[in-house]
Amino acid sequence: METKQKERIRRLVELLKKTDRIHLKDAARMLEVSVMTIRRDFSQEDEPLPLALLGGYIVMVNKPAAPTPATNAIAARPHHKDDLPIAILAAGLVNENDLVFFDNGPEMPLVISMIPDEITFTGICYSHQVFMALNAKPNATAMLCGGTYRAKSDAFYAPDNHSLLDALNPRKAFISASGVHEHYGVTWFNIDDLPIKRKAMAHGMRKILLARYALFDEVAPASIAPLSAFDVLVSDRPLPPEYPAHCRNAFVKVITPDSDSEATL
Repeated sequence: METKQKERIRRLVELLKKTDRIHLKDAARMLEVSVMTIRRDFSQEDEPLPLALLGGYIVMVNKPAAPTPATNAIAARPHHKDDLPIAILAAGLVNENDLVFFDNGPEMPLVISMIPDEITFTGICYSHQVFMALNAKPNATAMLCGGTYRAKSDAFYAPDNHSLLDALNPRKAFISASGVHEHYGVTWFNIDDLPIKRKAMAHGMRKILLARYALFDEVAPASIAPLSAFDVLVSDRPLPPEYPAHCRNAFVKVITPDSDSEATL
């Protein structure tokens, strides 16, 4: 029988197949244990581990090369390195039997990959990459909003703006951003995505914004909604000055790796 310690090591190995390293605090939050517990796992293991602790990070020892993708596969859009802690925190918000909308940001496949395989959930999306990530989860049901596919944005768009979201109310809607500003609100680089983003905002029971620290005070061409329209904001670092008070006044829950509150909804 697999011990809890070996299960944690196994889960860390699976996590590190998707990224080069993970901060110790992020790993502890994802595994729902303390940092000290993970440190003990490394110090008490008698057999050589495929992982190593270097400073405050866990890394893979002799990480195998990634498999070569099929020649007809669309190249995955690279996510930013700061998306990893956001993905870990966002994945922790997905619960059993949830209906979840996943936006078209490059971090969304990473979020999906971090959701534990044992969780059964349904994901709604309009991106090919996001759809493929959902299909890779053994207990996920993928629902793709249909339409005309545009390779440049890796998304499907319906000319009449009809979609699955017209008849569904996702329990959680994960929304990507290109900028967050006190005056201009939450913005996005691609105007074509606005109709489905706004529809997800209108139908989603919990609107969850995923935004890196570097995106604050930035303004992109397309306006999604004011920051106050969101229920939750997930970021990789504590927010810049003024934003914590703005979120408190608007009743927006802020979740970062340094948050004291549990990342659950």
